[in-house]
Amino acid sequence: MKKTLLPLVIVALIFGCNKETETSVAPQKSLLTAEEQRVAESISKIIPIENVRNEISNFQKVNPDQIKAVAFGKVALEKFLNQKGAVGLAFYFAKDKDGKNTLYFVAVDKDGKEITTVPNARTTDEGSAGSGKPMPPFGG
Repeated sequence: MKKTLLPLVIVALIFGCNKETETSVAPQKSLLTAEEQRVAESISKIIPIENVRNEISNFQKVNPDQIKAVAFGKVALEKFLNQKGAVGLAFYFAKDKDGKNTLYFVAVDKDGKEITTVPNARTTDEGSAGSGKPMPPFGG
């Protein structure tokens, strides 16, 4: 019995150690104040994609030569959202250097003011905005 049980335990340990860690999609605890949380919840909503597919299709039919979408990476989004006082992002419609529609974003505070500078930074930089990649495809 010991000879049979030992290999099973070893296999179970090896399998358990090699299994990738599962990631949770549960929301993280908010670091916002109650007022910031209220504003953050009020400035956007999540809606089923089926509800907007027709609108997306209509826009793309009228604007066949324009960029269909702009993708933003998680790293950049989190960097902007993690700025002190940020409750959301403001996306700005713009024309890129080739005259195509695009979007840029900046963090906003609970009063709707842009957060573009880093507090206590030793720089004359006026701040930054986020940009994404046109879809499809992402391009180089």
